[in-house]
Amino acid sequence: MLTAVALLLSLQDSLDDFYKFKTGTTWTYKRVEAGAERKITVKATGEDGGKIKMAWSDPDKDGDSIVTWTVSDSLLTVEARKEGDASGLSFAVLKADSKKDDGWKSPGGEVTHKGKADVTVPAGTYKDAVWTRYRTTGDTDVTVDFYLAPKVGLVKVEINASNGGNTFELAEFKAAK
Repeated sequence: MLTAVALLLSLQDSLDDFYKFKTGTTWTYKRVEAGAERKITVKATGEDGGKIKMAWSDPDKDGDSIVTWTVSDSLLTVEARKEGDASGLSFAVLKADSKKDDGWKSPGGEVTHKGKADVTVPAGTYKDAVWTRYRTTGDTDVTVDFYLAPKVGLVKVEINASNGGNTFELAEFKAAK
């Protein structure tokens, strides 16, 4: 039993570096969609019941959203929704101890671990970022590539859909003291 508890804690710890950030940590992203560039700001606002809460602001298009990161059943999941909305988007972005070509279910689709990649974004180059790909199941074909760096979190997102796509790239990261 003690061994099982230790193993479960080590699985949890392997994901903590990707989402557990102190209140006040900030990220600034460059979003490019249909050739237009916008600035998005994100701020860690606290923790509630194991969920890390973040305020996501895209003033030039989508407005403000509430983003939460949590781990359940060894899956790091991100959820985004507008204030007052009952539902929003949800992705099981990363599975604890997964490796290249491993896959798992996510709401509306499946995620595949694509391995590690060096990712260059305006904030710098992140060596060995974890790369996962979400693909919808059903009638639509949408893929979302997530790149996560330890101690920084989400550094890049590429969304590809039949009606176009967009990219989020980290422009600035400031860890809270």
